[in-house]
Formats: sequence, C-alpha cells, structure tokens
Amino acid sequence: MNEIVVRAVKVALVVTIAIGIASYFSKGLRTILLDAYLLAMGGVFLLALVRTTRAKAPAPGPSNFDRALVTMHRRPVDTGALALVRELDLSTLSAFHLHARLRPLLREIASHRLLRRYGVDLDAEPARARELVGAAAWELVRPHRPPPDDRLAPGPPVSHLREVVAELERL
Repeated sequence: MNEIVVRAVKVALVVTIAIGIASYFSKGLRTILLDAYLLAMGGVFLLALVRTTRAKAPAPGPSNFDRALVTMHRRPVDTGALALVRELDLSTLSAFHLHARLRPLLREIASHRLLRRYGVDLDAEPARARELVGAAAWELVRPHRPPPDDRLAPGPPVSHLREVVAELERL
C-alpha cells in the first residue's frame, strides 16, 4: 500500500509543477488551469483509492464464465469405441487388416482371459488354449497364424466377427 501512496504523491507533484509553470506563463487561462488541476488531482486520488481497494480485497476465484470456458475447451474422454468400430469395419473389407490390426487386439483379449480365469498361457500351452477357446475365435487368435495370401481379399462378415467376440466373452 505504501508504494501506491508514494506513486500517487509523485504523480500529484508532477501535475502540480506542470500546472504551476503553465499558470505562471499564461495570463488569462488561470481559471481553466485551476479546473484542469482539480480534475487531475481528483483522478490521481481516485486511481490511488481504486488500487488500494484492489490490493486489500481478496483475490477473486475464476468466474462462472471462466469455468464454463475451461469446461468447453476440455476434450471429451476418448473411450476408444469409435476406433474399435473403425477397426471392425475395415476388417470386414480387408483380410490383411483383420490379420494386422484386429487380430492382435483379439489375441490380447483371449490371452488375458485365459490367463486370469484358467491359468493357461495362450502361446505356451496352445493345445489347452484350443480346448477352452471356441473354433471361430481360435482361428483368429491361434499362435503363428500366417497372414492371408491375398492381401486385398475381403475379410470375414460381421456375423462371423460377432461369433468370435461371443466366444471370447464366454471365456
């Protein structure tokens, strides 16, 4: 607060000296200069008062507008559902996409479920894993499945992929 008062006094001194010099060298403008001086002093006083009040007031938190703006700029949480739908769609169009993109995801799901529920490692115990996993799902998740010969061949229909997912859910 002291620096606010010191600053206001400095500005008031500069204004007083400037108006005093102007008043000394002008003959008929003394009443106008007096009005200008009183107006300037009132402004300096008001500015010092506002700054002092702002310094004493507690810091305001963010306004409702600021909170809404921050909320608006947050990105929605990505659940991955759209990416999975895209992978499924592309897997029906291309057998290679099924092998390269969807198969690793299905293998991860099968491996996790086999290990957690039955204590069977998909890669280490393929015979036991084949007994537990359904035939449609096993064709996709089996170890060392070769890539398709024709990379541009269409993938399996959605009904087949539904069957695979149902078999993995039964694990």
